[in-house]
Amino acid sequence: MTNDQRIPITVIGGYLGAGKTTLVNHILRSTDERIAVIVNDFGEISIDEDLIAAADSDKLTLANGCICCSLAEGFAAALSTVRTAGVPPARLLIEASGVADPNQIAAYGHTPGLALDAVVVLADAEQVRRQANDRWVADTVRIQLAAADLVVVNKIDLLAAPEDADALCDWLAAIASDATLVRVNRAAVPMDVIFGPELREHAAGRSPSTVASSARAAHDTAEDVFESQTVELDAPVPMPVIEALLADLPDGVARLKGLVPVSASSGDVAIYVVQAVGTRTSIDRQPADSAASTSRWAISVIAHKGTLPPDWLRSRLQPDC
Repeated sequence: MTNDQRIPITVIGGYLGAGKTTLVNHILRSTDERIAVIVNDFGEISIDEDLIAAADSDKLTLANGCICCSLAEGFAAALSTVRTAGVPPARLLIEASGVADPNQIAAYGHTPGLALDAVVVLADAEQVRRQANDRWVADTVRIQLAAADLVVVNKIDLLAAPEDADALCDWLAAIASDATLVRVNRAAVPMDVIFGPELREHAAGRSPSTVASSARAAHDTAEDVFESQTVELDAPVPMPVIEALLADLPDGVARLKGLVPVSASSGDVAIYVVQAVGTRTSIDRQPADSAASTSRWAISVIAHKGTLPPDWLRSRLQPDC
């Protein structure tokens, strides 16, 4: 296979809640290319409903001809799904887990038929400095940033003043010293930046041995550091229960995210996206005619190991049980 026939890979990494899913959706909306997307878990990604054309157990076919499949059965199986989907994709996006080292995934870019295009790491402008000094996750966050060819400084509007953004970018540049930095809101990175030749040339300097040795430097796996709980829902949850859940999260919670049917005091039921990232929480109602109305309803929490009481999430969602 010639170099021109290899599928370019862009790895998208960043800590929990930094905006990786938002960036994937932005790319799918903005590109004219046929793109394949591999994700770690469908529970961690929500492709906007107006992009979805069809779905089966391991793959989504999107309205623009792109495809999305899961890493649940491993990279080889996901790549096989991509390669047997008909017309080969013009490029491949791989979304790393929010607690993964992107270098471990970048190593796939040196396997036959693939070529590493760039490692893109998102940083939550409001949270990243706190995360990078957190006793539980500092190593994870700093390893992610150091792996980047492009650091997307996302949610820049949450900073109080322009000089705060300047100071943050100076700090990030010291950690990701070889990376390009771009400041955005809602992960709206221009396509000529994320798929531009400058990043490709930078990534070309990553030899397989360099990527592999950097990946091995991450001494803890996600399972060593984090634990998670998920509750699938088959009935509406009262709004006061959701509000109480978000108001009293254990200190070790890194991320909470769910698609939840919520009942109001009037008896009306609507679907909400419920989220917590650091100290930020949100409860966002979804349109009645959206795909959320027929999606799997569930809520998940990821926390530092040892900080969640057993069955904590279920007990908070079903307080009378």
